[in-house]
Amino acid sequence: MLVIIGVSFSQLGHATIAKNDELVVATTFSPEATTYIMNSWKVQPEAVPIRTINRTSASLERLLDTQALENVDLVLTSSPMLMQHLQQHERLAALQGIPEFSQRIVPSSLKETVAAVAFSGYGILVNRNWMRENQLPIPKTWDELADSRYQGMLLMSSPSRSDTYHLMIESLLQQRGWDEGWRILLSISGNLATVSSRSFGVADKIKTGLGGAAPIIDNYANLLLGNADLEFHYLPDSGTSPTFIAITRYSLNKEKARQFISFLLSEQGQRVLADTNTGKYPVTPLPKGHPREAQQSQLLNSPIPLDEHLVLKRQKLIQQLFDMAITFRLTESKDAWRAVYMAEAKLKKTLPEVRQLLTAMPVSAQESIDPAYYSRFEDSRKAEEEYMRWQSFFQEQQRKAIAYLEMIK
Repeated sequence: MLVIIGVSFSQLGHATIAKNDELVVATTFSPEATTYIMNSWKVQPEAVPIRTINRTSASLERLLDTQALENVDLVLTSSPMLMQHLQQHERLAALQGIPEFSQRIVPSSLKETVAAVAFSGYGILVNRNWMRENQLPIPKTWDELADSRYQGMLLMSSPSRSDTYHLMIESLLQQRGWDEGWRILLSISGNLATVSSRSFGVADKIKTGLGGAAPIIDNYANLLLGNADLEFHYLPDSGTSPTFIAITRYSLNKEKARQFISFLLSEQGQRVLADTNTGKYPVTPLPKGHPREAQQSQLLNSPIPLDEHLVLKRQKLIQQLFDMAITFRLTESKDAWRAVYMAEAKLKKTLPEVRQLLTAMPVSAQESIDPAYYSRFEDSRKAEEEYMRWQSFFQEQQRKAIAYLEMIK
């Protein structure tokens, strides 16, 4: 029997008491994204029941840093940041005998304790009805999401709230370059309706018509594509997001945990993960002619693979910078961009000078890869000084933009 528990953090200690005849899996995925996998496991001859704890990465990090870790057998997530934290704090058991087709997409720093059992890519989920009613084309690229025609129609989450979005945004910044990546993100911010608290919440909002389009990971989008009102397009330069699994150091049922990982990496388990009910891709190659084979190959052979080392080093920098630039300033940002759009419509031309003011960043491309710079965020006093500098920078840039618009009226 599969039990999905939905309890408050204060209840977790009681709710996760392990039994010898079950596995407890802590996961950052939604219940919908894991149910098919767990149901496929429970019909195996050697299977024991699985209980899942579905939480954000930050919540699981707090949980697994406590004695409750002893009640969790496995961690299942797409977050290398969570796995890195657990490994650094000696919370994971060593894994041996993991096949190369799994290890090839695991960051080198995690290979001793973590396996990859599947992977995903990034794209744009669209509500067709919304676009049809507004007589708008379907956006398929980051650049198209920055078009002023989508004002108030887009949804995103924040890297501080979702590791999925953190990796998606890092992928954009690494592929397009620091300055160009932030120019795109800040331009898109003028079209946002809101910044959602969870990545799978973004997909649900698009499904229910609370937004028109959103960049999102494919496994949440694919689970909804039975709905004729929705469509999903991979970003042309989508990165690859592995699904990681690890056994906790204090698991009470390590042998069954290893059997579960072996099942996921077996031919049968990989067929389960290839099923569209998971929304993911297996780590083993799909056969030629399979309808998803071409996209799987494209994602596995991304021309610019994600630098996981850089992701881990500047994690706090990206999280705080996104929130200071976009999340915390969303209302002011939307007002400023609305004024730009109105001025451009009136003048019948774009205003690159104003757009440049609203897309400038207080952190340079060189600083963004400089360990001496992002190490400041390990010191609370230095970090606070930087946050205040950023805040002043954004306020001044917006003041200059509004003054420029007033001048050309």
